[in-house]
Amino acid sequence: MIMFADDTSILVSNTNYDDFMTVFNLVLLHISKWFQANQWTLNTEKTNNKRFTPTNFSHYPLNLVYADQALTELDTINFSGLHLITTLRGSHT
Repeated sequence: MIMFADDTSILVSNTNYDDFMTVFNLVLLHISKWFQANQWTLNTEKTNNKRFTPTNFSHYPLNLVYADQALTELDTINFSGLHLITTLRGSHT
């Protein structure tokens, strides 16, 4: 039997690109070990990543990979019924 990790969400935040990638890869390593220990499989064909950045933030390619499979980066995503977009916008009053 193969069990899939439906609706699993991971949040990693960092203002430094190199630190972000280090933390993200460490998180993926821990998740991978947890999935293996619990006989679960992460379906990389249905797994996406979503980046949220301020409009003035530099964009670097994430090139996120799990189990030798590239994770698709989306511009918009539907998360629990919310339509989320790439840039964070707000007004200060």
